[in-house]
Amino acid sequence: MTETDDLVVQIFQENRRLRGEVDRLSMIESSRWWRLHPRLNLRRARAAFQKDTPPAAAGPPAAKMLTKRKSGRADLRSRFREEVVERGTFSHDWFTGKIAAWEPIMEVLESRNARALEIGSFEGLSACYLLWRLPDSHVTCVDTFAGSVENIVGRDLPDAGLESAFETNVASVDASRVRKLVGDSKHVLIDLNTEGARFDFVYVDGSHHALDVLVDAALSWSLLEIDGFLVFDDYRWSAFGDDPLLRPGVAIDCFLTLVDGKHELVFRGSQLALKKIRA
Repeated sequence: MTETDDLVVQIFQENRRLRGEVDRLSMIESSRWWRLHPRLNLRRARAAFQKDTPPAAAGPPAAKMLTKRKSGRADLRSRFREEVVERGTFSHDWFTGKIAAWEPIMEVLESRNARALEIGSFEGLSACYLLWRLPDSHVTCVDTFAGSVENIVGRDLPDAGLESAFETNVASVDASRVRKLVGDSKHVLIDLNTEGARFDFVYVDGSHHALDVLVDAALSWSLLEIDGFLVFDDYRWSAFGDDPLLRPGVAIDCFLTLVDGKHELVFRGSQLALKKIRA
């Protein structure tokens, strides 16, 4: 027998063996045991799931995601007004229009037990928001509670007095997380530095005089942690005219120059916010 004949015989034998295997598998698959085998049932379940499950929808376009985010921030404002503002003794609302701008900062701070410092508390509206929005936060509030010149001229002070209104309002959220320091911010901030206090968030909303704003900013900077946020109110305020000494924005711009390279701008509008990235 030649080598070619040998090869033909081997191929024939292998084909016969393979046909036998196919017949054996067919018998197994048709048997009751195989129909109940968990591996086969799992295969069937997967096939049915893939058949019945519609293709995953494409993610929402960026514009829709932005709309949803804005809607959520608007909802925050309405909820805060309903749960806090309308139940408090606030004579003015100069704050809730800023809630949407603050939200990216709040989203960062809500993962921390945030320590916040507020310079200029008035009736406590922004302090109440920090307490309400960040349930694990503690807020230090600095104010003379005598009212500013523009408050007195504009008759913006509540009849019961600022300090009484402040205490009533923060108590409606959680007064146990508030530290009230009565006095001129220039002196109080030095005392806080001396005791080694540090904060994740500082809100400067005190005197509108440019030199006072610059002092508040400088003293706050050393109190602010790296990766903390500093927010200035009334960046574009000019109710007393164009005199640079009577405009907060001039002082804020000077301060930004002083800390150039050590901060990142978060937003700029009626308020200005920055993030401290190095000391």
